Amino acid sequence: MRSFEIPGTGVKTSELCIGTDYYGKTIPEETAFRLLDMYRDAGGITIDTAHVYSDYLPGAKHASEKTIGKWLKQRVCREKLTIATKGGFPDLDDRTVSRLGRDEIRSDLEESLRCMGVDHVDIYWLHRDDPEKTVEELTDTLEEFRKEGLIRCWGLSNYSPGRMREALKICEKRKLAKPPVQIKWGLALTAKGAEYDPSLQEMSEEYYAFLRETGTVLFAYGAQAKGFFSKLCEEENGVFTMEPGKCKDRYFCEENIELFRQLKAEAGPLGMRPAALALRKMLEAPFPVALIAGSRTPEQMKLTLEAVN
Repeated sequence: MRSFEIPGTGVKTSELCIGTDYYGKTIPEETAFRLLDMYRDAGGITIDTAHVYSDYLPGAKHASEKTIGKWLKQRVCREKLTIATKGGFPDLDDRTVSRLGRDEIRSDLEESLRCMGVDHVDIYWLHRDDPEKTVEELTDTLEEFRKEGLIRCWGLSNYSPGRMREALKICEKRKLAKPPVQIKWGLALTAKGAEYDPSLQEMSEEYYAFLRETGTVLFAYGAQAKGFFSKLCEEENGVFTMEPGKCKDRYFCEENIELFRQLKAEAGPLGMRPAALALRKMLEAPFPVALIAGSRTPEQMKLTLEAVN
């Protein structure tokens, strides 16, 4: 599996990052450990988590980070990996309430370190934006953590192209490394009228142009589109169907069905499956890309690894 450095940071990332939402909850610890082992054995080095992951499900808080911490301790492999986590997520009881104050972000970060049993993380992301906060204020807070050695580099998740341009200008003026960005991007398009979280940033023509122009490193979450290209079923009469659920609600539309037909035609001669080829094509973008892909089962992990092997 190929890796590359986030320019100016000394931090390397695999082209494929393992997503760890639901670890310790709907993905039991034993399964999570097996998935992490498979990923590491395939040459992967980047683990993506968040302080809030799994907190929206019943049970103990911060289950994803705690599960990763147990795995790191058992495998004794921390120094060989790039650990990325996110903080500053809005109040879970009222997501209109921002939590991007300096003390709130610091509290999240320090608790994340305790949960994972590490003294620093390699990439620290602000999970959401708050337009009421200046980019400079947020940058100052993150740089403070970097100088303290709590993080090696930082990035911004779900920040608009305009806010990212502001961040790049500040970093250029202060001679700081250009921050990476994390937004939602997969080859499958979100269907018109599908449920949409306004706090998310999705790939658009404007965002694609920004990334191409600036060379900003993109960490793409939602790259698998909820498994659309592996869950789609084609019947003998050429009719496509899909089991009810979030995947169907968000992605089942004629545009994505046609894209599946194209991927299937290309994937066959390559000995790949359409879902793996979809991920592979994203890595051919004219800017640096790391794909964040989660798997619930070892079979799903095998399919995901096809894209980078």
